[in-house]
Amino acid sequence: MKRSTPRSLAVLAVAGLSISALAACGSNDGSGNSGGSTDADGNVTIDWSMWSGGTAEKDAWQAAADAVHAADPKITVKLETTSFDDYFTKMGTRIAGGSAPCIVSVQSLRLGALKDGLLPLDDLIQSKSLDTEDFVPASLEGLASDGAQYGIPYDNGPMLMLYNVDRFKEAGVDAPKAGWTWNDFTAAAKALSTDGKFGFAAYPADLQMFPMLLSLSGQQPVSEDGKLQLDNAELQAAGQTYADLVGKDKVAPELSGNDSTYAYNQFIAGNAAMVVDGPWDLLSIQSQSDFQLGAVEIPAGPSGSKTLSAGSGFGISKSCKNPDEAFAAIQTITSTEQLSKLAADGRAFPSRVSAQEPWYDNAFDGAKEALEAAGATAEPMRTTSNWTKVGSDLIQYGVPAMNGTSTVKDTFGQIQSQDAN
Repeated sequence: MKRSTPRSLAVLAVAGLSISALAACGSNDGSGNSGGSTDADGNVTIDWSMWSGGTAEKDAWQAAADAVHAADPKITVKLETTSFDDYFTKMGTRIAGGSAPCIVSVQSLRLGALKDGLLPLDDLIQSKSLDTEDFVPASLEGLASDGAQYGIPYDNGPMLMLYNVDRFKEAGVDAPKAGWTWNDFTAAAKALSTDGKFGFAAYPADLQMFPMLLSLSGQQPVSEDGKLQLDNAELQAAGQTYADLVGKDKVAPELSGNDSTYAYNQFIAGNAAMVVDGPWDLLSIQSQSDFQLGAVEIPAGPSGSKTLSAGSGFGISKSCKNPDEAFAAIQTITSTEQLSKLAADGRAFPSRVSAQEPWYDNAFDGAKEALEAAGATAEPMRTTSNWTKVGSDLIQYGVPAMNGTSTVKDTFGQIQSQDAN
């Protein structure tokens, strides 16, 4: 996912490469295709495009690229990076134009928009004897579609409720515990909304909002057959309950503008005592905040606690001239050794079980238990092929609904009519 490494949709605003610079970074055969190249001695250069949130993150990915060459000196991986916010629009353009790099970084929520330009990897997984048993099943499922595997995951995880332990103690409110309910959550949020501060930070971004709506209604925004279903009455009712936390109940701060990092920043600043986020952000929040961090599963609705999971990984473009070498590079980048290094640096919550201990070693007490509990009920979030547009509209039209100037029913209905595929 993406933020300090992954942060799904709420991302750090960073300067990215222009699309022309991106094209210049790739190996080009003169036809406009960046599909890798082979020299007279059989040395292969593989282009890899990845999002990055700054120098430290780019350096971590460059180290992974360098590890490929160390493992096989005949393969050189040429890394290009851009900001997460820009990445998928640019990559969609490149895939459509036949100029995609060999290795394409893919987020599970946006697989549908890119998969037509990617190679199914099942044959390579079998022929190269990649052992998939070590990967968290949901991480593989998130990068698969119609029975085919399009990406090898590097991170994955369930959405959690993070909370400020110090604020709970100061307010004399019991900290959230495994098995807590929606009523427990709202009672705590109200008790913590005093002296200009709030109990919760809400926002209409997909991975922040829909885990809460799933727990309340049992419904995802996309049906099992891949259809947008924002006109679902149960989902709309749950959405209104969520929006009322801001506009009616006043336990979450009013929103201003379309800043997708708003809830995250409110939590880090200590202005909100709880926020929904993914494991890819936990170590970053831990390092940035000046309070003790806690985590627990999403509060249980009528049918128990449920949550959504998401993750990211690497696929191979159909325009790649060296798919075998590209797959070998992906095998190295997603190896236990490399994912353990990313985990130790706080860059990812690894998709490989064997690489997760270095992440847990750096995390706060209780993080492992919370992740395991949330993971037991997590469903990979389903999306549509135009999810980038849906996600943008959710924020654009959802902010007024959250502030109480429109209803969720009308807002979801408008997006449904505009974006239904």
